[in-house]
Amino acid sequence: RSHHWYRMMAVLLMITFLGRENPVTGYAYGVPIASADSIVNFDPALAEVDFGNEIRFLVRARSTGPDDPITSVLLLYRVDESAVQNTGVPSFQSGAVVSAVYRWRVSGVLLPGAEVRYQFQIETRSGVKITTPEQSVTYNDTRFDWREVKSGKVTAHWHSTDANTGQAVLDEATRTLGRLEQEFGLVPDRPISLYAYARAPDYASAVATSGRSLEYAVGAGMARVYVLYSDPNTTEALMALRREIARTVFDQKTTNPFSPPPRWLSVGFSRYVAGEDVPAENQKVLTDFAQNNKLLALKTLAGNLPTTDRERALALEESLSAFKYLAGAYPPEKIRAMFDAFKEGNTVDEALKKGLGNTLDQFETKWKNSLRLGLPQKPNAVNPTPRAGGAPPSGNAAPRAGSTSGPASSSSPGPEALRFVDLIFGQSVDFWQTMFGEQTRYVLLGALIFIVAAVGAVVIGTVAGAIRRARDEY
Repeated sequence: RSHHWYRMMAVLLMITFLGRENPVTGYAYGVPIASADSIVNFDPALAEVDFGNEIRFLVRARSTGPDDPITSVLLLYRVDESAVQNTGVPSFQSGAVVSAVYRWRVSGVLLPGAEVRYQFQIETRSGVKITTPEQSVTYNDTRFDWREVKSGKVTAHWHSTDANTGQAVLDEATRTLGRLEQEFGLVPDRPISLYAYARAPDYASAVATSGRSLEYAVGAGMARVYVLYSDPNTTEALMALRREIARTVFDQKTTNPFSPPPRWLSVGFSRYVAGEDVPAENQKVLTDFAQNNKLLALKTLAGNLPTTDRERALALEESLSAFKYLAGAYPPEKIRAMFDAFKEGNTVDEALKKGLGNTLDQFETKWKNSLRLGLPQKPNAVNPTPRAGGAPPSGNAAPRAGSTSGPASSSSPGPEALRFVDLIFGQSVDFWQTMFGEQTRYVLLGALIFIVAAVGAVVIGTVAGAIRRARDEY
């Protein structure tokens, strides 16, 4: 009886096992879901690029099962590093043999060099399902014959007749990466591709997308940078190229699946590495605004920057000023530790605390106090030639003195008059700032006045008492 029992259990286990479906292939272990002769065959999928228009995805499949036609075809695709899987429903006629085509309109959506990974999911009426192997296609700008030159992790592509174009943009990118490594110990995690266009219309048709301001250089993802490099705007082009190289490395070092690092940090870092500096007149505005509590809070600059001209200009200068202070006040290893903390998915406060040893509020207080006191900021190591004529790239206008919210009130005693508080209390000011924030020096001044008054009262009382006793004895 025991032998019969074991045999029955073995049969039941085999039936259960053979009836289970493989979630990847859609076939049952041992036999297909429909019947033993219901199988889906397919030819290798294809992708055809029509630059500036569309990408066509094609697949041909056959079902060998009698009365089991193919009823569903679905395109699955991802772009570049994105983990998001998109879907598309191709055009096809249900039947035993199908030819499915999906046309993806990519004008204004994809930028040159984007890699699209794709596969098809095919299913029959009875539920037999199969997914084709993942393949990839690169959305190249096929209008030009591209040349390339490479150095280290950077490859420059260009199509102009000027043989020096590729080398010029490659050299600038290499110098920028050299500064990043020398000053911060940062090197790119992955190769970077540069695409240099010679004509503005060609450049605009390749990189202009909805919601993106067209500048002399723009970046896409964490590995591609496009630049409009042509006379007489080569100076502007190289400045913008440095910014985008820095932004690309910043993204490689900080991007995580949870939340992006603050926008002001990305903007300030990329502008600093590009060699930009806060003009003297704008520095005066920042100092005046800091003394009168008119600066934008860094928390409000964590996402998209303001859209109004005045506030956007102020946000750009604040971002650069804040990072210049950060670069001068903290050693490179702390800045790298902060970047690593962002890469791990920490919040802004957690990342700054792990890297710099301060929360965002504490860092912001220190930076604003340095502005209030008029302390000189670390000069930028790169001082590019100012823009010569022409409109600057959109969104980079600098605020001018008195351009935001009017002049400062002359009746408000600014911290310039409170410099002596730092001399008296020394480094303990930083400690008290964690409690009292922007009003720390006023609080300490009040405490100092109270102490002086109390000591003075005690001294005066003691002297007066001594005088009275002397008179009584006399």
